[in-house]
Amino acid sequence: MFDFFRSESGAVTVDWVVMTAALVGLGLAVSTTVSRGVEDLSGDTRDAMTGMGIKTAFARVFGQHDFEDGRGSWTAGEVLDVPGFGNILAFSRNQPTGSMPVEVDSRYSHAKIEFDMIIADSWDDEQGSISIGGEEVVIASHAWRNDAPEIQTFDGPGDTSVTLTRASTGTGVGDGRWQNRNDYTYRVSIVTRNDGDDLTLGATTNLNSGSNDEFFGVDNVVVTGTSGR
Repeated sequence: MFDFFRSESGAVTVDWVVMTAALVGLGLAVSTTVSRGVEDLSGDTRDAMTGMGIKTAFARVFGQHDFEDGRGSWTAGEVLDVPGFGNILAFSRNQPTGSMPVEVDSRYSHAKIEFDMIIADSWDDEQGSISIGGEEVVIASHAWRNDAPEIQTFDGPGDTSVTLTRASTGTGVGDGRWQNRNDYTYRVSIVTRNDGDDLTLGATTNLNSGSNDEFFGVDNVVVTGTSGR
């Protein structure tokens, strides 16, 4: 009898069958316990991925102008070196209108155009405006005796949107040509659909004096192609 108990030989299949059956039973018990949680998680994953778009093109800069080397691709405008601003492109009675072509690769659904818009010195109930494709999207009106300019934004061609942020560059008293007039700078961001329509960026003003007295300015222009807003 003792020899039988001490024996290590014999068929292992009996032990293997018992162990396998135990593992199968354990697996069934575990799957029953976690199946509802796994089902909920898979449903959440499906909902999160449904309608998710895959970008084929990422944002890319197509043009930059800081006017340190002249007008660049602008058709007109007077390059001025102004204290508090550096080189800017100015519009006044001297040169009231200018434009810049905006060219963005057709792979990008939208063009984003950002720039500083400067209202400097002794405006007398006069205006400056920004346009896209010949349609005004920003109109700035100002009188030197008022606290701040009045800025209006408009929907442009397609689904164009415009946002403005007051900037600190060159703002305050005496940053422009006159030492007793306030100057105002706004960072403008225009996002418009890039569908083959004319995206020319334009600037114009009805100021009745030259840039040595007052000007409507543009600076730090950046054109970016994006695949959405």
